[in-house]
Amino acid sequence: MKWLKNINEDLNAAKRFSLLNKFAIFFFNRGFHALFCYRIANKLYKWKIPVLPLIFTRITQIIYAIDIDYRASLDGGIVIVHGVGLVIGSGSRINSNVILFHEVTIGRRGIGPVININDGFPIIEESCIICAGSKVLGNIIIGRNTTIGANCVITKKRSC
Repeated sequence: MKWLKNINEDLNAAKRFSLLNKFAIFFFNRGFHALFCYRIANKLYKWKIPVLPLIFTRITQIIYAIDIDYRASLDGGIVIVHGVGLVIGSGSRINSNVILFHEVTIGRRGIGPVININDGFPIIEESCIICAGSKVLGNIIIGRNTTIGANCVITKKRSC
């Protein structure tokens, strides 16, 4: 039950980042709620249950203004701070212990169903911090322990 382990890791990571206890985070933290809904939608998608992943994703978009595609791959231990305007595209991969602030976009550079050979989705390695307003776009790897400052646009590989 890896998805339950990931939920627990998200809760523990939020606890390390917050002054709140786990009970308060579970019931009141919108970043944790968005990840929780993503994990349910992603599991339903992997079980090939139609429509329900879309519903969970839409609920998160409407209530929290956070858009995490249910096809993205997110490890446990991720923290979303504030979160409003956060977008994570369908092919994005985010490893553990990553902190994401509001208005961050992680996804493709292009638009539409035809993907240019040089386009794709980013991979965010362990223990990165992506600050408010940053855009990480294209087929790139953000190396472990990297901090991306506010309002940066990253389209090439970066590491610490």
